[in-house]
Parts: sequence; structure tokens; C-alpha cells
Amino acid sequence: MDHWHAYAYTGHEVPPDSQARDNGIAVMPRELDAWFRKPKSMLAGTYDHVDEAYTWLTKEVSEHPPTGGGLPAEQHLEHAHRMLQLGQDAYVGYYALGRIVIRTLLTCPRGRERCPASQ
Repeated sequence: MDHWHAYAYTGHEVPPDSQARDNGIAVMPRELDAWFRKPKSMLAGTYDHVDEAYTWLTKEVSEHPPTGGGLPAEQHLEHAHRMLQLGQDAYVGYYALGRIVIRTLLTCPRGRERCPASQ
């Protein structure tokens, strides 16, 4: 694992499938690999170290905390931190005050996907 790319999406609903599959539209895709093909505006950062990646994710979750009824922010973050320590993807998704919040850190290189930093 070389690094992680951070992606962020906040919207009022899960986007329709046609928009999610369109690489030119800045909405969350249905498949993790597809984040790499979405507009650059969705790329929130690139991190080489677990601590840097986790700091970004913690800040994002604290700015958009989950609403009651779902998992608390601490549980989302605990699981994500564990995944980062294992060199894996960290994906956090939940509802917050009428919005869907998706924050993800994806490992790179990633199969056939081109590194967003080299595009």
C-alpha cells in the first residue's frame, strides 16, 4: 500500500443510479473503485501515513456528526482507524441532519484504476 486518497460527499439523498454511474457528476458512486473516476473536486486529499488520514477523517466526522438512532461517531471512527492500521480502505457513511454524509479513504494503487494524483 502506497497511500490513501480521501473522498467526501454530502448530499440530501443517495443519488439516482444514473448519476452515480456518470463519472462526470460529483455524486457518490455505487462502487469504491469508481471514486477514482469521479471529478477531481471530490478528491479531498492524499495521505501517506495512517495518522494523517485518520486526522482528516476525524475532522470531517466531527464537522458533520451522525444523528441519533445510528452508530455514534466514535464507533465509525474506531472501525475506520482499525482499517487504516491494516492498510485497508476506510469507509464511513451515515445520516446527519437531513443529509447523507460519506467519507472514504481508499488505498492506492488500486487494481486497474489510475492514481488520481497522476491525472
